[in-house]
Amino acid sequence: MRATPLEHLPRPVHGLIGRSGYLVGIILTGACAAFIVAGCGKKPLGQSIGSYIEDVFSRRPIAAKVPDEEPWREKGLRLAKERQFEQAAEAFMRLVEQEPEDFFGYNALAVCHKNRGDHAEAMKNFERALEFIEGKEDRAKVLANIGNLYFATGKPQTALDQYKEAAGEFKENPLYLVLIARTFLVLNEPARAQRVLATAEANVRGLDKYQPEDDKGLGYYLMSHCFAALGEEDKVLKYLERALKANPERFVPRLAKESADQQSLFYTLKDHPDFRKLVDKFAGSLSPGRWIDQD
Repeated sequence: MRATPLEHLPRPVHGLIGRSGYLVGIILTGACAAFIVAGCGKKPLGQSIGSYIEDVFSRRPIAAKVPDEEPWREKGLRLAKERQFEQAAEAFMRLVEQEPEDFFGYNALAVCHKNRGDHAEAMKNFERALEFIEGKEDRAKVLANIGNLYFATGKPQTALDQYKEAAGEFKENPLYLVLIARTFLVLNEPARAQRVLATAEANVRGLDKYQPEDDKGLGYYLMSHCFAALGEEDKVLKYLERALKANPERFVPRLAKESADQQSLFYTLKDHPDFRKLVDKFAGSLSPGRWIDQD
């Protein structure tokens, strides 16, 4: 499944990403896919990052063939993956009726409400999920989802508090540090963002370990956005390559779209030979029609 938004970030003025002026606007609506986690609208840096935050609910593998009596959990996950969020919400409501003290159903229901634009219902169910969580890893996921909700509604400072709490609950997953760094960039604090990213890089392997299958590569992709905002072009390509390697089906088409968008930080990559070589390297593994050259 998938979340949204970066505002007033200074564009780097040199090198691969370099362009003069300021990155204008972050679209704070629309959500995910990811995802995990589903994205909409224009894609300046903030919206690009936010729309990829797939609100994780510890997915189980879903069988390709849907059984006649599909369990509510599996049905909800399948519908959410298909972006049928209203129907998915109905399935998760049934799951909550069956398992009223399991955080999973409330968290999943909240994510569906968020993607439908009903932020009040989303928050209510996230808070309900917190009441039934026992493990720190699951608690961190829900706290990060709440942070994503605040971030998507234009409240980055409040989102930052949630991300920090998530990182404190479960230090093993560096994704929460990446979210903190992204928020510092929104708040125009690049030096603090760089320090947090350095810590995330020291434990970067945790991104592979703790991200669900559908969201493999997401943390790397978000890191590449952050480094693009900071003008560290070598790291932009480094983490884009890791994202593409982890999940080419998702990120090759996304890169094609972003690199053609003049408001995206990746726009200046469009004709760079190293970028084209990188994308072509992974495009060959896609099904026919998945990669469309934007030239």
